[in-house]
Amino acid sequence: MKKWTGMLLLWIACCLSWHAQAQRQTEYNRKGDEALQRKDYRDAKMWFEEGVFAECDRYSIDRLTTIWLEDETMHVSMRTVMNKCLNCLTEWATERDTFAIDKLILYYSRGIGTAENPVTADYWRRQLETVRRQNRGEDEAPTATPTSATPMRFFFGYQASLLAPFGIRVGGIVGRLGWYIAAQSNFSFQGHTATCRTADGRFIIEGQSGYYGYMDRKQANVLMASVGLMIRTLPGIYTSVGAGYWQRDLIRQYGTADNAGNIYQRAWAKDLDASEKGLKVDLGATYLLPRGRYYVTGECTVLNFRYLYPALGVGMIF
Repeated sequence: MKKWTGMLLLWIACCLSWHAQAQRQTEYNRKGDEALQRKDYRDAKMWFEEGVFAECDRYSIDRLTTIWLEDETMHVSMRTVMNKCLNCLTEWATERDTFAIDKLILYYSRGIGTAENPVTADYWRRQLETVRRQNRGEDEAPTATPTSATPMRFFFGYQASLLAPFGIRVGGIVGRLGWYIAAQSNFSFQGHTATCRTADGRFIIEGQSGYYGYMDRKQANVLMASVGLMIRTLPGIYTSVGAGYWQRDLIRQYGTADNAGNIYQRAWAKDLDASEKGLKVDLGATYLLPRGRYYVTGECTVLNFRYLYPALGVGMIF
């Protein structure tokens, strides 16, 4: 008897717990709908996002999508929750959920919770057609099988820093991850025929005899390159870290004089004491502009863990 009584109490407790949870689900959707009827989108968003963050509630996702489409002024405050909706839908879509796939087509077509991406939207259209055909018992043609879940998008842009104002940045992003290759220069390529030392305050040409002197002209040749990885940390924002090589050659002009002090030859020498090279480390963030066709990037470049230079860039996404 005690055994059956215990089982009955356990069953009642489970039912009460389920009933309380169901009531809670009904509450946030009910109050969200009431706010929608009043056109109070902020209040409705507050109730529906509770369902999304708690358990990826489908009805809440559908209602939040409606709010996004009806009121553009809500977009900024909804970026985080719509990115969560996108993650929920993507997880369901991998299990051939047609509701989720249909929503993903809309999200990538209109840039909801992510950058607008017509290529990815077309991919999910093909996936939806494939699932529907298979549900009808039709065989899919082998050529229609996609090779990857999300196609990679490539970008190309201009990158500049105080030390090297001319540069390019290329790379690709797929889902939450990406990569890049960057190269920068100051477009100075002054050659030299000798090397010199200036550390002790004296200008000395190595291996040079006779009369010579510094002409008070100098030029720096700067070249740097790096590769790195990118990861999406916020909707439309990728944080990046990279490493590479940098080199700065300081070239000084000097003149050779005869016994009378007349300069008869001018040449350039590389200053070994002022020239440097070594490790380059990049830390930055890339923001995909609305519609996902352009980007801006801000970066902090650390050279030999001694020098710090800011860098900025803009570019196009294909």
